[in-house]
Amino acid sequence: MFYLSVALVAVAALCALDLMLTLAVLRRLRDRPDGPDKPAEAEEGGLPVGATVGAFTTVCTDGVEITEHDLGDDCVVAFFSAGCPPCRRRLPVFVKQVAALPETDRRAVVAVVVSGGGGSDDSAEAAEALEMAARLAPVARVLREEPDGPVTTAFGVQAFPSQFAVGTGFGAAPRVTAVGRAALAAQPVGSA
Repeated sequence: MFYLSVALVAVAALCALDLMLTLAVLRRLRDRPDGPDKPAEAEEGGLPVGATVGAFTTVCTDGVEITEHDLGDDCVVAFFSAGCPPCRRRLPVFVKQVAALPETDRRAVVAVVVSGGGGSDDSAEAAEALEMAARLAPVARVLREEPDGPVTTAFGVQAFPSQFAVGTGFGAAPRVTAVGRAALAAQPVGSA
């Protein structure tokens, strides 16, 4: 009877420990700024490596028209969305990384700021999109577009922030050569 009592106390202690650990995990998930159902840093959600970039024609914030063929070889295309907490965290890191590259060339980095998803406060989202574009302008060609805009559609972007390295190779159609944070590290930006 003594051994049965000891075993019962041991099982009860293990159950209590398991309950405490489970509650701690749930509390940490609930406290995450982007919620428990979303990854901490969404980086993929578009074309996979090797896929051909779709056709598009659009105009940068500086008035220059670009197409998928203007991306050139060794180009990085980054997507940020106004109202996106992971985008807010990633933007300063991205700007700093691009600014630190040798011979940074605005033609080698394209930044797409997406806004206008029909949120509850469109004016705040528009203001944030303008601020994001202003922060990106010194280091990249900047595009602003709606969630279903031509560049977002051409890359099949479904998660923000997203980054893609693009290569053309001998005049071929542009293809994705890397995705996520590896996109910036994979490309010798500045050679386009």
